[in-house]
Amino acid sequence: MSAPASPTPRRRLPSADRRQQILGGSERLFTTQGFEAVSMGDIAAHLNISRPTVYAYFTSTADILGELLDLRLTEFEERLAPLLRDLNAQPRPFATILSQLIEERPLLTLLQSGSGPAFTERRLAVFHDLETRLQNHVAPPGGRGRTPYLLTCLTLLLQATATHAITANLGPAQVAALADTLDRFVQAGLQGTAPGQT
Repeated sequence: MSAPASPTPRRRLPSADRRQQILGGSERLFTTQGFEAVSMGDIAAHLNISRPTVYAYFTSTADILGELLDLRLTEFEERLAPLLRDLNAQPRPFATILSQLIEERPLLTLLQSGSGPAFTERRLAVFHDLETRLQNHVAPPGGRGRTPYLLTCLTLLLQATATHAITANLGPAQVAALADTLDRFVQAGLQGTAPGQT
């Protein structure tokens, strides 16, 4: 009878690589099992490393989630920045933003992976940040009109529409039609917030 195979030896990774490994493995677990269902022990087992190793880099799953969202948001902001700079020059600016948001599948999937109070608060903070960035580019001079309320609605609409496009697995033509519809809707709303409008 042959001896049982020995377990795969754990590799010693440089600190930065180990941190990235933990982040990547955690994101996979959060998005497939739900954030609240994943423990630090689950992450360690998934990566075949010890729990103390995970705790050496992060204090909790909330700590891991925060870093993941910050990383995904930074990537999104880098891609969004050129669009926001030229927002007024684009013929369909909000369709462009929606199309970009739909490309952010990892961010959106991560944002939908939890439902607890702390997670919900963190998700709202992400979209509040997006709302603030949009407001800097589309608010009328002097801040008159209903634009702040419209932008709150727009941010929620962008989130809901992009999430729907991903979960429904819409094709490129359907996404383009959806983006067009959103753009017309938003532009009509912005025209209603011009100075002198009530």
